Amino acid sequence: MKSQIAICIPVNFKNRQEIAAALADKYGSEYVFMGRVFHSTINSDSCAVDIRSGAEHFSKSDRQIWSESNPKTSLADDFELATRNRLDLVTRQQIDRCPQIIHLTCETTGYDACLQIARLAQVLLTIGGVAIKVESTGIAHPRQKWLDNYSSDDPFEIYSLFVQLIEGEDYYYSCGMHNFGKADVAISLSEDISLAIYVMNVFNYYRLTESPILQDGHTFQPDIGCSRYQMQWLEDNEEAAYSLGHNPYGRWLLEIEGG
Repeated sequence: MKSQIAICIPVNFKNRQEIAAALADKYGSEYVFMGRVFHSTINSDSCAVDIRSGAEHFSKSDRQIWSESNPKTSLADDFELATRNRLDLVTRQQIDRCPQIIHLTCETTGYDACLQIARLAQVLLTIGGVAIKVESTGIAHPRQKWLDNYSSDDPFEIYSLFVQLIEGEDYYYSCGMHNFGKADVAISLSEDISLAIYVMNVFNYYRLTESPILQDGHTFQPDIGCSRYQMQWLEDNEEAAYSLGHNPYGRWLLEIEGG
């Protein structure tokens, strides 16, 4: 499956017409829906848009999975899981009251593509969006978190919107670097978790800002006080190939050199 950036935004509007009217009230003709495209008339920003009711958010297979494990699962439950149970009560209640969900997708990946969809998402948040879930990562953010990170000049803040770190069966690993058109990273569970988080974030940030050419056997040292890690490229076997979270660019496994 080809990588794409995909996000969804619950909004407190009854239909597409109300959303379009709210855009016009705040931005005039700067942002418009043109069929299945959300488009800026002042720059080249655009992405695919699909507006659904809350009941249509989950695919048929998703609904079957959720209903088997918890028949009362709601959109707010989905967001709370994606925030690792850090969703505040007010945001949860707001999500539960949202009748419509805006889905934005971008068929290209990369830092500029992430910035573009982040800008368009920011526009929708300012007219009534409540929260954002990055479907291509499985991570969710309250409205203010997205706005604060988007407003920062630090690439790490943009990175943090699209990438999460996960504890798997064999490794700690990142998920979401395919949004930036890059491989993810993994490190052994035997590593101290705080150090593993630091190393993975520095490694991802380095590649995001420097775009080095990497090969099997290359080494990486996050700072002078850290161990040196040897790199090995692996296919992404953590996420199913059909999943939006699957990384076709693979994953760099970092192992302490000589360890």
